[in-house]
Amino acid sequence: MQKIIIFSLLTMSLLFSMTVTAGKKHCKGYRSKLDNVQTQQRQSNSNKRSQSLAVKESKARNTWWQCETGKLKPKTKKKKQKKVAKQRRKKTLKSTTVRAEQKPYKAIKPLIPFASDHPVVVRSKYQVEKLQAWLSFYKPAKMCARPKSTQQFAACVEDKRRQQIEFDNYY
Repeated sequence: MQKIIIFSLLTMSLLFSMTVTAGKKHCKGYRSKLDNVQTQQRQSNSNKRSQSLAVKESKARNTWWQCETGKLKPKTKKKKQKKVAKQRRKKTLKSTTVRAEQKPYKAIKPLIPFASDHPVVVRSKYQVEKLQAWLSFYKPAKMCARPKSTQQFAACVEDKRRQQIEFDNYY
């Protein structure tokens, strides 16, 4: 009697180990896909590419883990997939033709760079002699040559404005 129990336990453990290893062989494709995505992540990528690889890696890891735990749904047969793909194409073709019929085409207005045909003239605030007098009057601070912060820049602009008011009163 003991021999029968031991023999049945050994056969059951052998059968169980075979199903476990068979399931793992079935999941090797998912594992290799996960490894492939992870090797791509180790290379240098742009921010956008890194984010898309992170999404791919998450999906691949979930699929592989579902396969390992036996929770993965079986794949549908290729014939059914082809039929579904054809049906989707037909639906999208119908929806695009309906959309095209519903919305009339709007012509794009040409881009006009300037509102007028007159030339653009850039002048300084002061002209000729007054400009010479301004250049001799205006003394910018040393920090204003290359301001390091926006606070310094604002201080320089305010100083120039203050000196212009003083110059206008003087001149």
